[in-house]
Amino acid sequence: MTAFSANIKSMLTRRFVLVAGLLMLTSVTASACAVQESNTYPVETFSEMHYSQSFRMQEPPRLAPLADSVAFVSAGDASQVLNVPDKRERDYDPAVASNLYRVNCSVCHGVSGLGDGNAARHITSANSFYATTQGTPYGAPPNLVDSAATRLTERDTMVVFVTSGAVVMPPFGKLLPEEDIRDIVNYIFDKETGLSK
Repeated sequence: MTAFSANIKSMLTRRFVLVAGLLMLTSVTASACAVQESNTYPVETFSEMHYSQSFRMQEPPRLAPLADSVAFVSAGDASQVLNVPDKRERDYDPAVASNLYRVNCSVCHGVSGLGDGNAARHITSANSFYATTQGTPYGAPPNLVDSAATRLTERDTMVVFVTSGAVVMPPFGKLLPEEDIRDIVNYIFDKETGLSK
C-alpha cells in the first residue's frame, strides 16, 4: 500500500468517526430536548407523577355547592363574637383531671405524685442523655404533693411551671390546652379526691 492510499484511508476513517460522533450527539440532544425535565435527572423517561403540578390524587373530589346556598357574610354582632369565656371558669371534674394526670404526668411523678414513676429510674440513670451531656445524672422527679404544700403553693405559679416546663420536663403548654393544665394542677392541690388528700 502506498503512502497516498494510507493517507486517504486515514482521512476517511477520521471523517467517519467525526460524522458518527455528530450523529450520536444530535440524537442524544434531540431526545433530551423532547423529554420534560422536572426532577434532578438530566434525561427523564418517566417523570415522577407526584411532582407534577397537574397530579392531585391526594385531594378529595370537589363537590358543587347547593343551588340554594348563600355565601357567608358575617358571624354576627361583634360584641357576641368576641365574647370568649375565660378558660379558668371551666368546671373542675376530678375524674377528668385524674385521667389527664395519669396520662401525662404519672409516668415520671408516679400515680400518687411522689416522684416514683416508671420513668424516674431512667431519668436518674448515669447513662441518661442528661447525665452524659451534663456530667451528672438528673435528680428524681419532684414529689408533687410536697411541692404543692411547700414550694409552688400558688396554683397559678404551678400552672406557669407546668406550661413552660423544666430541664427534663417538657413544656406542656405546647402539648395541652390551658384548661387541661389547670385541671391537672387543681387535681394536684385537691385535698378531697386529688393527690393532696
